[in-house]
Amino acid sequence: MTYRKAQRGLGLVTVIFMITVGALLSAGMASMMMLGQKQTVQSFQSARALQAAESGVQLELSKLIHPQVSGGCAATDDEDWTYNFTAAGIRGCSATTNCKVTPIDGVDYTTITSTGRCGGNAASLETASRRIRVRTVRP
Repeated sequence: MTYRKAQRGLGLVTVIFMITVGALLSAGMASMMMLGQKQTVQSFQSARALQAAESGVQLELSKLIHPQVSGGCAATDDEDWTYNFTAAGIRGCSATTNCKVTPIDGVDYTTITSTGRCGGNAASLETASRRIRVRTVRP
């Protein structure tokens, strides 16, 4: 009888300990899942921002090659142009482009810088920005 009396309450302490350990493990797993989701969103937005920046460069190159198209690099040097995209895949993204003409050995080179931005506001983790710089001979 004294043996059973000495062990009274040991089961309750063990159960409370197991519940506490389980809760800590669950909280850790939930935190890791949230971090994984944030990284996935950031990666997705980064890819979209890169596509927006590349689209901005392509628009400016098109305006350089086809002089009948107005605006962009063909119109002025060293001025920012902003394009807001509505196409599927980069909807809600924008590209800000800038062109600068540099003469080197009698040849005019145009440097196009395009910054693609996608996502919410600038302070959000769901925002991404990518910059591309391309140099070409001015036609």
